[in-house]
Amino acid sequence: MTPEDRDAIVAFFDRLRVLQSERDPEAEKLIHELMERHPQTKYYVTQMAFFLEHAQAEAQNRIRELEHALEQQRGGGFLGGLFGGGRTTPPPTPTHAPGYRPGMFQQPGGFLGGAAGTVTAIAGGFLLGSLLGSLLAPPAEAAAPPAEPAEEGGEEEFALDGGDESW
Repeated sequence: MTPEDRDAIVAFFDRLRVLQSERDPEAEKLIHELMERHPQTKYYVTQMAFFLEHAQAEAQNRIRELEHALEQQRGGGFLGGLFGGGRTTPPPTPTHAPGYRPGMFQQPGGFLGGAAGTVTAIAGGFLLGSLLGSLLAPPAEAAAPPAEPAEEGGEEEFALDGGDESW
């Protein structure tokens, strides 16, 4: 572990320590039991949460960049042409999650270097599970309940072929 990894982990837990919200006691007990049964998950959950905190900040930066570019293409937004449209505004300043360093997830080995791989593996597992679930699920028509029979004397059903049943 590098000194930067250590600082990042300590700062991350310091941010989490101050959170105050209602917690479901039953869920908290289950999480505690699972963490005790599978202690290695503490490491991976921390990696994933830290990485996702930074990924969310990067996604928000990208959204702001795209919104800025779209606004520049449109001429400055609503009524931009009437009120000085066509001016170029500077792009938004990127914001980062606490502890950000350029290239922090590309370093070989270590806590932060392994975070991207952990998240990729977990996401790949979710995608694979979803794919397998959809492949093994019964077709939609098999899962649908049978149609109720029409009541006698009710409205007539319309045939899509114009009513000609000679085929």
